[in-house]
Amino acid sequence: MRVDYIARKVTLDDNFRQLTEKKLAKITKYFNDIIDMRVEVSQERHLYVVDLFVKGKDFDIKSTTQHKELTAAIQDGVDKLEIQARRAKARLKDHKGRGGEVRKVQDREVEGFENDPETTGPPRIVERSSISIKPMTVEDAILQLVKSSDQFMVFRNASSDLINVLYKRSDKHLGLITPEL
Repeated sequence: MRVDYIARKVTLDDNFRQLTEKKLAKITKYFNDIIDMRVEVSQERHLYVVDLFVKGKDFDIKSTTQHKELTAAIQDGVDKLEIQARRAKARLKDHKGRGGEVRKVQDREVEGFENDPETTGPPRIVERSSISIKPMTVEDAILQLVKSSDQFMVFRNASSDLINVLYKRSDKHLGLITPEL
């Protein structure tokens, strides 16, 4: 494990470097593909400011701490990094381990997802909402839909007294659904 040190207004001795590398070894148990580790130490008035950066293949984590003692600042920074490393590891496991099968296609790995038991079967309603239906002309409905950020509008057509649906199409035009009786 290689650690780069940057010191501003502070001299770093070998004991500090050994302590830092010992503390940062905690992070290596979460990831085996760490590319770069950097420690920046500076002193602002009576506080030591420690910035820790760890860059990996699939993640970047960093922490900044301030403390009166240099070793306490390192410990706090490593603790913050460890929390972030746990979260990043959980995200990577969740993202990469979704139960898909991996197959080779022209020397490339492609991940295919198996059918999830929750997504198979008949479709189900996952959200319900109520809307008020106002009587208006088609022209008024067009003006209101264009002004709003909604994708559709349900209204009672004032001329026919029927429920109509006006919706935005992907080609930037509008569509109108009228019922047949």
